[in-house]
Amino acid sequence: MATTTTPPPPKSSGASFILLGVGMLLVMGGLIYWKVAGDKEPEAPPPEPPKVENKAPVFDDPPPPPPPPEEPKDAEAEKEEPKKVVRSSGGSGACSDPCNGTAPGSLHAALRAKGGQARGCYERALRLNPTLSGRITVAARIGAQGQVCSANVAQNTLGDSSVATCVAQMFRSGKFPAPNGGCVDVQVPLNLVPKQ
Repeated sequence: MATTTTPPPPKSSGASFILLGVGMLLVMGGLIYWKVAGDKEPEAPPPEPPKVENKAPVFDDPPPPPPPPEEPKDAEAEKEEPKKVVRSSGGSGACSDPCNGTAPGSLHAALRAKGGQARGCYERALRLNPTLSGRITVAARIGAQGQVCSANVAQNTLGDSSVATCVAQMFRSGKFPAPNGGCVDVQVPLNLVPKQ
């Protein structure tokens, strides 16, 4: 009997599988690198700094020269200069001596009203000193047109100079009805006591 022998299957080595696996890994790595590198936008070059030209400014006209320095006045020269005093002479609006006008009732009423407004000076001082009380008399000269030529405190039994200054200033800033026959000198008494 003849035996037939079948040839043995060829021996395959595992090296071909390894080479095939390594080749596939390289292809996959290349694809991944291509995908990642292809998604990135190219970096823009850094912006160039603005160019600064070193040119001097050009003016159409030259700048004006500086003003000359002021010379200091001599202290003695200032003392010798007469002070300007504004006085009206004669006429209907005069505040000159003598004042021979008369105060009509409307002027007296306006002076009393101004005295009531001047009480605000006393009320402010009263907040600091609740026992403050006394009498202030304002001597005022009213011009022929009702303007205040002067107003000063003639008497002050209150003893608070800030109240007296405030009251005199209120009268100086007033405008009153015109007296009859020219300017007039008036006395305005103010009794300043706390209200009950």
